[in-house]
Amino acid sequence: MRWILFLPGKRIVIGIFVWVFLMLVPLNENQVNAEEKPLSLSDCLELALQYNPDIQSARKFKSESGSRLEQAKSVKYPEINAGAKAGYISEMNRITQQDTTVQLPGPSTATIPGREMELGAHEQTDLFLSLTQPIYTGGRIESGIRMAEAGFEAASHQIALEKNRIRNEVTTLFYQLAQSMENKKVAMISRDQIESHLQDTKNLVDQGMLLQSDIYPVNIRRLDTELMIVKAENAISRTKAALSERLGFPPEKEIEITVDWDSTPPWPIPQELAEKNEERHEQRIAEKQIEAASAEIDIAKGALLPEIGFTASGHYGYPGFNSTDPEWDKWWKAGIQVSYPLFDMSKKKHGEKAAVSKKARLKKVKESLDHKISLDQINTRLAYEEACRNMSITREKVLAAEENYRLKNDNFKVGMATNTDFLDAHTELIKAKSEQVLVSAEMRIAWSEFLRAMGKEDWIDAEKEKN
Repeated sequence: MRWILFLPGKRIVIGIFVWVFLMLVPLNENQVNAEEKPLSLSDCLELALQYNPDIQSARKFKSESGSRLEQAKSVKYPEINAGAKAGYISEMNRITQQDTTVQLPGPSTATIPGREMELGAHEQTDLFLSLTQPIYTGGRIESGIRMAEAGFEAASHQIALEKNRIRNEVTTLFYQLAQSMENKKVAMISRDQIESHLQDTKNLVDQGMLLQSDIYPVNIRRLDTELMIVKAENAISRTKAALSERLGFPPEKEIEITVDWDSTPPWPIPQELAEKNEERHEQRIAEKQIEAASAEIDIAKGALLPEIGFTASGHYGYPGFNSTDPEWDKWWKAGIQVSYPLFDMSKKKHGEKAAVSKKARLKKVKESLDHKISLDQINTRLAYEEACRNMSITREKVLAAEENYRLKNDNFKVGMATNTDFLDAHTELIKAKSEQVLVSAEMRIAWSEFLRAMGKEDWIDAEKEKN
């Protein structure tokens, strides 16, 4: 009886424990969605921006740059060090006294022989606390802060650059996967059409209206559609693995997507997007690199100037040089320290020349980058315009191919069209549908590329907020 009463109580305790565990360890909603429902493009972008390792690495680099900035700022503050040292001196400080002649009363004199005296002891011990405060460094501290600030700002732009790159890669892979899925659908529909036609052909052969040889071209076409399905399935698997990796998941993780083919990018291009009024993050990073190079030049120039600092220290120990009080003692020191470079085989001058050359090189890199970005904007705009025009053409082509296929199929059944006529119509239909799928995906990918090239990747989000 006791066991029967205890068992339900044990189940209640276990249930409470599981409930508390689930409350304390909440599941990530995005990860759950990635497994339970098909992902839209927005879902994929959200997951990628959160979990992609390249973006996380850029965030770590920004954190590293922030620490380096704080390190550069801390140089202008006092530095306090505590330390201890102890040692042994093999030779002592010595004082040698010469023979001394003393005049005694009367004509006699006395000579005191000379001797050698040692000062201190062989052992030395020192406990110290020192302070160093830079007063003048020729602008090196300020220039170091400027260089670190430029690096930190460049790291911030690097995060945005990585986000834009990953966004574009995810968009491309998303529509490539969608294209492969649509190609598989087209191939499966084509296979069903061919199988139906193959059955009609066999019936006509049985009725003596066609020859046995007319079956072989149809069967070959059926096998071609099977190959199309295999290729499409293989493309789906490869693209899924690539997309999963870009989302920050293991490539073997299974994901499903859903595509809104009814939502199309705007055409013609809105006027606010066609204007070149935005700098891309690559250009901003290049500008920050030039600023850092300017600060590096100032640092190199400052190395040729004197450095002045205040130093102070307090000591407690056994100095080893006091002959009257050899016990532990306390003392302190304070003063101004000045250092000035006199000769270093022109090392600092060559460092300045190298910094000047580096800045000039970075300016040329920035100029080349500006030209490449302008070319990229032109090419992506033309590619998007071409894709939009191709889309309108392929739509008409699919309608014509469907009508042609329907007519040839009906005519074949009543003996008014040959088997070759049907196969030709079927080929044109498959080709038209495949082209439409390809162009539809290319148009959306080209739109993403155009926004990236113009530096306006957030335009879609802004339009959604307006609506």
